[in-house]
Amino acid sequence: MTLGFAVKVILEVLVVMLIAYGIWNEEKLVAFEEELFPVLKFCFNKYILKKNVRTKKAPVRRRAALKVISGRKHENDSVSSVA
Repeated sequence: MTLGFAVKVILEVLVVMLIAYGIWNEEKLVAFEEELFPVLKFCFNKYILKKNVRTKKAPVRRRAALKVISGRKHENDSVSSVA
C-alpha cells in the first residue's frame, strides 16, 4: 500500500515538473510539435487507408438454400407448382 502511494506521488511530481518545463520552454515545444505534426498526419492517413482498403479474398461460396415443401426438397423455390 505504501509502495503504491509512493509511486503515485512520484508520478504526480514528474507531471508537475513536465508542466513547468513546458511553460518555461514553450518555444521549443511548439517547434517540436510543428516537426511532429506532418509525421503523425502521414502515419494516421496511412493507417486509415490501410484500414479502409479491403484485401482481395476468395469469394465465399454459400450453399443453395433448400426448402422442404410437401416432403420434397426444392432448390431456391418458394412455391411448388402443381401440374
